[in-house]
Order: sequence, then structure tokens, then C-alpha cells
Amino acid sequence: MKKIFILVGISILLCACQTVGRKEPLRANAFPKAADFSFLCKKRFPQGQPAKIIFPQELDVRSCDISSWDLTEYTAVELANVISFDSKTKFPPRAKLPKDFSPKRILQNGQKPGLGVRALHAQGVTGKDVTIAIVDQNLLLNHKEYEDGVMFYEEDKDFWGKVEDSSMHAPAVVSIAVGKNTGVAPEARVVALAPAFGENSKNQYDARPNAAALRRVIQLNAQLPPKEKIKVVSISRGFDASDLGASEFEAAKNTLEKDGVAVFTTNDVFTLSRNHSLDNPEDIANYCRPAYWLGKQNIKFLSTNMQNSVVAPMDFRTTASPTGNNDYVHYANGGLSWVVPYVAGLYALGVQVYPQLTKDIFVRAAHETATVRRCEYEGESFSMSLVNPARLINYLKSLNKSTQN
Repeated sequence: MKKIFILVGISILLCACQTVGRKEPLRANAFPKAADFSFLCKKRFPQGQPAKIIFPQELDVRSCDISSWDLTEYTAVELANVISFDSKTKFPPRAKLPKDFSPKRILQNGQKPGLGVRALHAQGVTGKDVTIAIVDQNLLLNHKEYEDGVMFYEEDKDFWGKVEDSSMHAPAVVSIAVGKNTGVAPEARVVALAPAFGENSKNQYDARPNAAALRRVIQLNAQLPPKEKIKVVSISRGFDASDLGASEFEAAKNTLEKDGVAVFTTNDVFTLSRNHSLDNPEDIANYCRPAYWLGKQNIKFLSTNMQNSVVAPMDFRTTASPTGNNDYVHYANGGLSWVVPYVAGLYALGVQVYPQLTKDIFVRAAHETATVRRCEYEGESFSMSLVNPARLINYLKSLNKSTQN
């Protein structure tokens, strides 16, 4: 059922809306459908079951029927560390799986934001009443993880054209930020914008659509009441001076940040993940896995070039799946795309306890309160400052208290 609303507060446009399952009507100009990725299985595995996959490679069986495979050559840990799958993956019977291998357990373990974030939720620090803008691809709007949180959605039809299915990227990003079970800030509001995200022109990344999305955020904030204004923007993409429209992007970003809106891209983050998929996400001692694309020669880089980056987990994440409103997907190997919404979610928690928060204050606080992890990778030692959410939020609470005295 669709109706036309005159938008008030966070709803400030005239557009098509659906009201099912929401406390307030969702304002959106498009409603992408669930995606079907099963056709990719034959492309991935034209000869059937592949030879044993070893990290850092990934066994991607999302939406595949692998019920005829025999996976007993793996241990449960080995398979859990390399397999990416979703709610529509059909697994072999127990006799053809490693002992103690449980897809259900992997999905559940990967849903936890980890590092004490759920303990903060139990204390009421949930991002409540904070608005996050997420600039990404098109989004399956009615997924149960975030359907009540996404209050506004807008697609660039010039880019998406006749593409009606949800991307895989946006549901993951939004659910990491605000998912009820998977999210860092489960009670934050979301404004989701889907510009021509990820397009290249003349062998260059085209940042102009992202710049337009940031200008859209500026327009929205100009019309929103103070309590509903967007406080943080998450863009799971990196930018540099060689991009088309780089000056446009920087100008819009600078305008927002001068107005107190933090903009996080992959330029602002890095990652350190759990060692294994089945490790407890809450125990910080389990985090020593660097990005899977790094080799031994990159270890010195890890210790010396993270001063301006907020380091958060990336791999072994379970997120909302684009394949259905109740579906989930587990990604063995993530990307910095998954780190940005995690950090944006932490920022929303910070705004809740310290409304005067700025990006500079947040990044400094994240470093001052981080836990230094001393790790080894391929025989080389390195150190990284992994974000410590509890310490971070307590520090921001103290800043807020000092401003009130």
C-alpha cells in the first residue's frame, strides 16, 4: 500500500511511502526488491566442489545448494574461517560436515558487534534519537534488522535505471550501523541515500555523486529540527585528490564538518579482527587478525601509519542479507566498507552521551581510550590501537559532565 505524505521533521520531501511495520511512515522514492544471487553459484563452481580453500582465500557459497558436497576434509575451525554463506545456502547432511561445525552458531556469533558494545546497549547507550546518514548502494528497506530505523530513503534513478533488486552492500552497511541484533547503534535513525555509488569515469573514480549526496545531507539538515539533524555520515568508500569531482566532494565534506557533522569514509578507518570466526567477539584478547589482503611486508605499515585512523573489527561479520527481509549472511572476509558503519555507529553512541561531540574530539578520544594490541602475523610483530567502546563512551560521558559544570 502506498500513500503520498507531506513530509514533516525528518520527512521533508513529497514522495511515496509505506507504513507497514513502522512506528512512523518511511519516506522513500523507491522500494528495491529482494535479490537472488543463486545464479552466481554455477559461475563460482562450474566443476562442482572446489579443492580445499585455505585462508586468505574465501569459500563463497552464498545462496548455493552444496548439499552434495563432502566438507569433512576441513576441521570446524578451518571451514568457519573461510566460508561465506547466507540463509539460503543448502548445506550437506551432518555426516558430510566437519565435527562440531554449525552454520547457525556462526551466524549467531557473527551478529555480535563485540568489544562490549552490547553491554553499552544494556546501559541504555543505543544511539537513541541520533540520526546517521548512510551513503551507499540501493537498499532492501523492509529487513527486520533495520526497518524501524530507516526513516528516509532516496535513490538516484539516473544511475540505478531499471535495477530493482537490492544491492548486497547497503543492507550489510546499514545493519552494521543500526541493526537490532547486528548493529552498533540499534536505536539510531537512518537517512539512506543511494547515489551513483562506485561508478568510474575515464578510468577514475567518480566522486561527484558522493559530493551530491553530501550536499543533499546539507539540504536535509537545513530543514530538520535540531533534535533530528544528521550528526554523522557513513560512506564506505575511499577518496583522494585524483578522483573526478574531488574538489566538489571536499567542499561538501568541509561544509558539513564545519557545521558539526562528522563524515567518515574508508580514509578514516582501519581494521583488526578476531583471529577465528568462532572466537568470542567480546574478548579483546581474540583480536589479532590484520586485513586479509596484507602480506608480511606490510606489517611495519600497521604499526606506523594508524595515527589518524579509528581501528575496528571487519571480518567474520553476520549482516542483513539482501535475499529476504528475514535473511542473514556471514562474510568470512570483510572490507573497510564494514568498518566505516561500525565507527559511525560508535559516533552515534558518543553523540547520545555527549551532544557537543565533533569528529576531531571523537578520533582523539578513540585513540586515547583504545586498547593497544601487540600481535604477530607471519612471524612479524606489530602493534595496533583497537577501539575500546566502553572506555570511549565513559570518556565522552566525562567530557559531557565537565561541560555542564
